[in-house]
Amino acid sequence: MEFWKDADEAKNTILKFQQEVLKDAELSGAMQKLNQLIVYDYSESGAGCKVWMNSRDGKLDCGIGEPPGEPDLVLSLTADDGHRAWSNKLNAVVAITRKKIRIKGSATGLLKLVPKQKRTAEIYNKVLTDLGMTDKIIK
Repeated sequence: MEFWKDADEAKNTILKFQQEVLKDAELSGAMQKLNQLIVYDYSESGAGCKVWMNSRDGKLDCGIGEPPGEPDLVLSLTADDGHRAWSNKLNAVVAITRKKIRIKGSATGLLKLVPKQKRTAEIYNKVLTDLGMTDKIIK
């Protein structure tokens, strides 16, 4: 892995980031409108983890490991490409086209969140700063 010292660092950072996204009114509102269970599968990259976000049935939560049900969408990517995407340095549409992100399910809902990437990157960089990882912020 290029950006992470080990799998625990990657998954704990990504989970903390997802928790912060759920606290943001703009992003949590957009997630609720999706009404989906989305899994980000980083297991092929050496990070060995899955992080999920659930906005089904009025719920809004996230976690690590197996999701609480059959996901509507699974995105498989490396933890490093996840880092680039959350940093707004990897365009999701281009990454899907180039197979850097492989999808299982319909990404239509997720593509509605693409305009929110700048706000997502702001939260992600704040999480990195709060965790003392400013060296990981991509300029």
